[in-house]
Amino acid sequence: MIIRATAKLHNISRLTPIRNESVIQGPLPGEWYASLVSTGWKRGSAIYFVHNPTMVMVIVLGKSIKKAMVEMPGRVRTLLERKGFAALTRAFELDTPYEIFATNNRNILSNMNQMKFSLEYSLAVEEELGPGEIVRIEDQYLNYLMGGKIAGKDHYTRPVDQLQKLMTMDIG
Repeated sequence: MIIRATAKLHNISRLTPIRNESVIQGPLPGEWYASLVSTGWKRGSAIYFVHNPTMVMVIVLGKSIKKAMVEMPGRVRTLLERKGFAALTRAFELDTPYEIFATNNRNILSNMNQMKFSLEYSLAVEEELGPGEIVRIEDQYLNYLMGGKIAGKDHYTRPVDQLQKLMTMDIG
């Protein structure tokens, strides 16, 4: 599993950024981009992972990417099963060892930055930030509109649309 973490996340986790310019070959297993997001006043931080090319997003509370990688595969698996995409779980290769690299795709980062503003607001307005609230926010972001090169000729797409497309391709 390839994880591409932002420079800030590398610094906080005390990791040296490693460049890997390889381009993903197909839609799955893809690669995961990771960045830090504030959860609101005095509640700390979280890491949000966004899958390239499906743009599926999961949230793990905390600042350390190494600690988050223990919880992240389970969160992805649960999200896919909860939303009816369990057939794709194996194709995401969540049980493979992970490698952490520097980011290399400005298009994904620009979408993540747009998502970050909305996500910070969603996290900050929650009175409590427990597992139920995180699940609800992850479900909400399956319908988040993405634009740019990710959407292609359609101009806009949603992560749920990308997953449905993969289900029709019988990739799982």
